[in-house]
Amino acid sequence: AQSADQATRTAAEEQLKQSFFTDPATHLTLLGNELSDEAAPNMQTRQLAGLLLKNCMTSKDHAQAVKLANDWMGLDPNTRTQIKTCSVQALGSGHKDVRLAAAQVISKIATIELPKRDGTGRSQWEDLMPTLLQWVVQPEMSPVGMAKKEAALNTIGYICEEIADLETVAKSNEILTAVVAGMRAEEQDQNVKLAAVKALNNALEFASRNFEVDTERDYIMQVICEACSQGTEEVKEYAYQCLSRIAELYYVRLPLYIQAILEMTLSAIQKEADSVARQAINFWTIVCDVEYDMMNSDDGESKCKNFIKGAHRFLVPVLLTAMTTQEEDQDADTFNKSTEAAVCLQSISSTINEEILETVMPWVQANIGQANWRLREAAIMACGCVLDGPPGDVLQSYVARFVETLVSYLSDAQQNCKDAAAWTLRQVCHHVPIAINKQAIGPLCEAIMQTIPASEPSTAEHLCVAVMSLARFVKETLVENLQDRWQDSPNEFSPVLVQLAQCMIGIADRPDANEANLRQTAFETLNSVTEIADKNLVETFVAPQLLPLLGERLQATFQMQALNADDLNAKCEWQSILCGTLQICIGRLPHSFLTVTDANNNTLVDRFMGLFLQVFSMQNTTSAQDALLAIGSVCNQLPNGGFERYMQHFCPLLVQCINVVSDARLSVLAILMTADVARALEGKFVAFSDPLVEALLTVHNNPAVDADFHQVHDYIKPAIYTCIGDISLSIGSALDKYLGFFLQTLQQGVASATTMRQQLKLSSEDDDLSYYLSEIDEGLLDAYVGILHGLKAAEQSVPGALDAFVNPTALDQGCIALLMSLADFEEKQDSVLKAAVGFIGDIFENLGAKIKATYLSNQALHSALAKLLEEGKDSEDEEIAKLANWASTQGAKVKSSN
Repeated sequence: AQSADQATRTAAEEQLKQSFFTDPATHLTLLGNELSDEAAPNMQTRQLAGLLLKNCMTSKDHAQAVKLANDWMGLDPNTRTQIKTCSVQALGSGHKDVRLAAAQVISKIATIELPKRDGTGRSQWEDLMPTLLQWVVQPEMSPVGMAKKEAALNTIGYICEEIADLETVAKSNEILTAVVAGMRAEEQDQNVKLAAVKALNNALEFASRNFEVDTERDYIMQVICEACSQGTEEVKEYAYQCLSRIAELYYVRLPLYIQAILEMTLSAIQKEADSVARQAINFWTIVCDVEYDMMNSDDGESKCKNFIKGAHRFLVPVLLTAMTTQEEDQDADTFNKSTEAAVCLQSISSTINEEILETVMPWVQANIGQANWRLREAAIMACGCVLDGPPGDVLQSYVARFVETLVSYLSDAQQNCKDAAAWTLRQVCHHVPIAINKQAIGPLCEAIMQTIPASEPSTAEHLCVAVMSLARFVKETLVENLQDRWQDSPNEFSPVLVQLAQCMIGIADRPDANEANLRQTAFETLNSVTEIADKNLVETFVAPQLLPLLGERLQATFQMQALNADDLNAKCEWQSILCGTLQICIGRLPHSFLTVTDANNNTLVDRFMGLFLQVFSMQNTTSAQDALLAIGSVCNQLPNGGFERYMQHFCPLLVQCINVVSDARLSVLAILMTADVARALEGKFVAFSDPLVEALLTVHNNPAVDADFHQVHDYIKPAIYTCIGDISLSIGSALDKYLGFFLQTLQQGVASATTMRQQLKLSSEDDDLSYYLSEIDEGLLDAYVGILHGLKAAEQSVPGALDAFVNPTALDQGCIALLMSLADFEEKQDSVLKAAVGFIGDIFENLGAKIKATYLSNQALHSALAKLLEEGKDSEDEEIAKLANWASTQGAKVKSSN
């Protein structure tokens, strides 16, 4: 398995796999024996045995890891004991690499066995921790004893990293005491000290009770601070990591130590090696993150100790100096003291906002014109670092004076300065675009276009984003001031828009455009530039030039050779990018451009729809997503149900995409696309609805759907509910054949939402569940509103159709149950409250007399609806309050009606 020959190695690995599958007990025993055999001639073989043994007990795949753990516990206890004995024995090996391998094996076994208790409360490896602790606390005073002490500390560190609830399965207090003892200043063995500080970093999470006791906390902090200033560079580095972890876990306990930590970190940043200085800086970055989160949470501001406000006057000058220690060939992937200082400066700016400007901006002014490139580059970077935090109106006066200088540095001979100028311009355009004079936008874009062709990919990417942000700002300003008339006249981008579009296409064609995400960013910038085109440019450039060019490029991708996976990925990337830009272009065109026919009676849309549908043949979910969005743009642009002519070919593909629940984003896009088509086709949708509705209901009943909502935030079920509402509203009198299925599906959703609300009442800390529930609630309310109005529309041809909404599945067990559950839940999002009060008004207005008796006689229902309406009236959101008042008026009409 260690052979240099690939074929020999592959054959050996296959033999090992077969050995494990055929007789796992013997296989694992042999590996354990090899790991512990000090007489073995080859240390690499022993290391490999440890690695194989570890891999037989764990996997990155959770399901496989559970299986391997169960398989381990299914072995004969004597076999497990023998393997554990060999592993512990290997901790005393004379070879460090073998000891480390053994430590990893033991930690994996401990992860499985320590949490498992027998009837007496004993774990499956009760003597492990006492043995390890004895080796640490009472080591043999010999090189072998010190080696075992180091190995025991490494093992404890791995176990602490692996087991989340160590406090419940092991003697965490004794572990912490032993680990801290290994870090004391009196400890002369630096290997032991390093193992101890690494172990402490993993064990701190279990030290909450120790940090509540003054004497214990003082001792832990003393030992850590001593380690920060004594010992090897690596010991100091990990000791500072411990301080950062304490800032995360026990921030409120830091006031007594923060002054000493400030003095210590300032000294380390200036005097210690780069690796140590970086960790000293990172401590303050972590403090910034904690304080930022506190100040932006509902109840955290009162807990904030404002360490950064107090420390920044001392810290920032040291950080600025640290930023001048750049490497000659530094790039975007470089991590050193100067880059760490820049990150910290950004974090401080986000935390204390404009307070940082009086310290940083004079330094920037003094150094941005320096001949020394390090001072010049640091000043440029510092300017960009403080733009995220302070208000734009405060920054404007500071930044405006530097814009011209930044543009001039785009041609700086020093690559670091050139890249820093591009990045800072990116920051300016994103955070303070108001600082750029309107008349300067054209010249700035021209300077950027001159710079980009010869720039490094990272520099070019920064400049693309700068243009993108500026274009978005200009459009937002135009829309705010002129509303729908913003397209009628030229804007600041109009004189350079054609050249910018050509430039961005040229950037995407660069051989190095796959670096720094440059190709994707160039097309995203092209999209933003296209979106700001005025009406004249749409008619003279976007429609006659840009759109055909993009169509030709998309057509050409289908002839691209894909000889390997990289070729195929490149092909799909191009298709995805081009579909995305075509979506924007089509969305800007008047429908009259899209429906003009050629000599063969084919329209522009016909050609592009053929291309978009062909993209699905690649079986690539990412390009399929962008093709769906592009088709959605076509659907929205065609009037009077004109999209119907494409449904015969598109509908089967849409059904396929809905069913791809393994790619939640694609499935959600397909569901939302179904809703768009339903709205666009209205009654014509019925001819295609059966397979789509069947797919929606099938996916909804799939237990795997949204099961992983904590990790995957593309929620399928809320999209299905919203789509049901849109379909119901669109098909009117044809709703009857689906109504029963829709109401049953929504009833299941209401029951699920009620259960989630009960879970949140018990534990309100689950943000993912709370957000998912809000999406479910909004989707359900959208569905009921759509069904209600769909049935009302159906009454024109089917008298009495609205009566179907009063049946128990729709009313009592459906929407009424949902509203009563919402009324009893205090943690509603405003969007849910708005949808709820609007729906209540719809019920009163449209059902009126049909529900009067139920509404007035059911006190619980009456109280629930009244509570929701009062919440709406008291809302700070004017739209919600207005909607609630309207709904209350409709309710009053129901009460007073005969």
